[in-house]
Amino acid sequence: MSVPDLLTIRQCLSLLPLEDFSAPCLDYGVRKLNSVGLMKVFIIAQLCKWEDLRRIQLEVEADPLLQQEIGCSISASQLSRRIEHFPSCVLEALCHSIILRIRQTAASQKKLPKEPLFIVDSTNLRLPHQLADWTYVTKHRSGVKVHTRLAVLSDGSCFPDKIVPSTGNVSDYEGSDLLVTDANATYLLDRGYVSYRRMDRWLLQECRFVLRINGHHAIKQVLLETATDPSDSLLLRDAIVYLGGSFRWMEHPVRLVEFHDEQGRLYRIATSRFDLSAREIANLYRQRWQIELFFKWMKQHLKFATLYSYKPQAVWNHILLAMTAYCLMFLIRMTAKSPKTTWELLRLLRVYAFRNWEAFQKAMNKPVKRKTKGRQRRKEPPEPLKAKSCHVALVKPSKKQRQL
Repeated sequence: MSVPDLLTIRQCLSLLPLEDFSAPCLDYGVRKLNSVGLMKVFIIAQLCKWEDLRRIQLEVEADPLLQQEIGCSISASQLSRRIEHFPSCVLEALCHSIILRIRQTAASQKKLPKEPLFIVDSTNLRLPHQLADWTYVTKHRSGVKVHTRLAVLSDGSCFPDKIVPSTGNVSDYEGSDLLVTDANATYLLDRGYVSYRRMDRWLLQECRFVLRINGHHAIKQVLLETATDPSDSLLLRDAIVYLGGSFRWMEHPVRLVEFHDEQGRLYRIATSRFDLSAREIANLYRQRWQIELFFKWMKQHLKFATLYSYKPQAVWNHILLAMTAYCLMFLIRMTAKSPKTTWELLRLLRVYAFRNWEAFQKAMNKPVKRKTKGRQRRKEPPEPLKAKSCHVALVKPSKKQRQL
């Protein structure tokens, strides 16, 4: 095996079926950077969090092994043209292939829950008005949305099961039409997904949902009210009701569970899960916060919040490549059965990306030698500095200090 084959980044990319998405039609008339090389360089850029196309160009120029991996060296302008015209359906298929691989690995490790549990939400990526007027939302905001469905495994970990990018003027409940599709699963949704027409449709389709509603959603009729557990002071209400507003009432009844959290915040949950207790409904909804942590992770640790280009095709490609990079790290963690978090593995990968794969594996599985006790309090304060003067700045007393 040659030395480049032992590179950590090459071993990681080998988990992606990139060659399956290579076709002559994609590379027709392309002299440099074929489709496989394009996908490789942008996934590497996501993993290493290279901030712009110029940085990608400099990194490729500086590393002969990286040039050998992608097949050429290329300029920032060429990268921009290629990503702006590359078919998004190819990257979407690549993302779905790695998600399928995660599901297969989870099944072999017996981490798939008996009943599928999905968390649905969206996040906004703001774009500049002048460069992305096609994403106009209001006169103060332009941007796109990433509608996401997270699958929850039996060990509590989550991965993006499906994503639907859209312009920022697409509402959350419109995005849910493509995400809430499996009648055998339970969906956790926030207040942005309240739509009486859709909730009626979900009830007719026997779709299981746990949906938070606002205080202004009125109750038309109470069919049944069950007494809550007196030992659980945080539970306030458990009833079967008809919900509605000033324009429309629901045609089918839902279960309404109201409770306080430990900070005293009120939660009103509309659900079709009549088989669970009120406390189980409350605990189930608490897991919805994981998708907020996921979006925060993506924006902090990958090149996700700021984009390389603002053309429509480039924006969709950027989002799909970022999700593919996250799924790749999630799969590496699953296959290695590492106790480290996904962020800890990504940080290690950035150190060992162009080093030996065995060294990365050793670092990935390195056990913690000892646990720190934290910073210990001194019994006595440290002695002050004995230096007579340590003046490095000009300080003029304020008027209040002079009066004192």
